[in-house]
Amino acid sequence: MSLRKFAITFLVLGLAIACAAQQAKRGTAEATINGKKVSISYGRPSLQGRDMLAQATPGTVWRVGMNEATEITTDGTLVVDGKELKNGKYTLWVRKTGADTWTLAFHPKTGVWGRPPLTEGYAAETPLTLTKASDSAEQLVIDLADKNGAAEIKIHWGTAMLTGTFGVK
Repeated sequence: MSLRKFAITFLVLGLAIACAAQQAKRGTAEATINGKKVSISYGRPSLQGRDMLAQATPGTVWRVGMNEATEITTDGTLVVDGKELKNGKYTLWVRKTGADTWTLAFHPKTGVWGRPPLTEGYAAETPLTLTKASDSAEQLVIDLADKNGAAEIKIHWGTAMLTGTFGVK
C-alpha cells in the first residue's frame, strides 16, 4: 500500500471514530402520546465524581445536557401548565427555582449552543419533582413515556431524578 493510500485510509478511519464518539455523547428519548410522536435529543454528560444538581443554586438555568441545547420535537400540540405550544421544535431548560424546587422550561429558540443559557423568553414552564433514584446514572439519561395520555419526562443524573408531565394533543 502506498503512503498516500495509507494516509487517506488512516484519515477516514479517524473521522469515522470521531463521529461515532460524538454520537455516543448524544441521547434520544421518544414516545407516542395520543397518536402524536414526541422526541427529545440531548447531550449526555458524565458526572466524573461531581454532584452537579446538588451544587446548583436557586436561579441556576441548565440546558439539560451538554453542548447543543436539548431539543424537543413534537407532531402534536403540547399543553404545558395550561399553555398550548404548537407542533414543532423547542429547546428545553431546567431552572432551579428554590432550595428543592425545579421547573422544566420550553423555549421557542432552537439551534442554540448551551452557553449562555436562555434565561428569559420561555413559551411555558411546568414544575418538576425531585426525588432520589434507587440507582445512580453516571451519564445523564432522559426518558419520555405515556402516562395516562400525558407525556412524563424523567431526567436522571447521579442519584437525582427530576420528573414532570405535560399534555400532548
